[in-house]
Amino acid sequence: MVEITSYGRWAVVTGASSGIGEAFAEHLATAGLDLVLAARSTDRLQVLGDRLSLAHGVDCRVVTVDLSTPQAASALAEATADLDVGLLISNAGGGRPGPLLDQALEDLHRRFTLNAIAHLDLVHAFGRRFVDRGHGGIVLVSALGAVHGLPNMAHESAAKAYVLNLGEALHHELAPAGVDVTVLLPGNVDTPIIDAFGLDRAALPIRPQSADAAVGEAVAALLKGRPLHVPGRMMRLMTRLVPRSRSVRMNGRMLGQAARNLAEREQARHDSAMARTRS
Repeated sequence: MVEITSYGRWAVVTGASSGIGEAFAEHLATAGLDLVLAARSTDRLQVLGDRLSLAHGVDCRVVTVDLSTPQAASALAEATADLDVGLLISNAGGGRPGPLLDQALEDLHRRFTLNAIAHLDLVHAFGRRFVDRGHGGIVLVSALGAVHGLPNMAHESAAKAYVLNLGEALHHELAPAGVDVTVLLPGNVDTPIIDAFGLDRAALPIRPQSADAAVGEAVAALLKGRPLHVPGRMMRLMTRLVPRSRSVRMNGRMLGQAARNLAEREQARHDSAMARTRS
């Protein structure tokens, strides 16, 4: 049986400070891999790295980087140039629900860098290294919304579609060089984004799957040589059975509610700040 450690000693995990990225870091540390933990939050990464080092005896290098900025991916590659990295988990991403035309173009560009261009830059940098060493693994974290447009999240679904197609093509393109590529398409995974969007877990069509379970499936898919994987048996079944048009409408309504929740919270914070100023 192929083990995740066969890729080498070091793995890079982006977006490692929470959610799926943190679950990947935990899973790989448990398997004995040394880790490069990359995200914007130095403190949270350091706490995570210290915990994983103590629990599993692995080395952890923290790289503070904002992958929504143009040069961040190359900075991460340079910060790991002295390491024999054999596995890349390109997970960093983010989004904001709401109508596209209500959002500032500058912010849309920043999020496209995070959700698409950063993945391209990291694959290009680490993919070259993996080809040169004759072996490597890449997991690109896209989203189930990448398979069709999402009303009230049109920008993110389009950016994630780029990641989906990039990874699926590279699965075949890099295979002769000994580099395995799998795209993870999480749909209903229990991460902080559910709370950030103000969604009620009990009202979701399917009970959210834990991030740990989703990551376990992703690693298994990579080791089995699968180009794509949707975590969660019920999500895979729902994806096959629900008509595309219905899925678009259903997700659009849910994200419309998320946009309203976000706007209400922001208005409440604004009103609270104004009240403090007047007092």
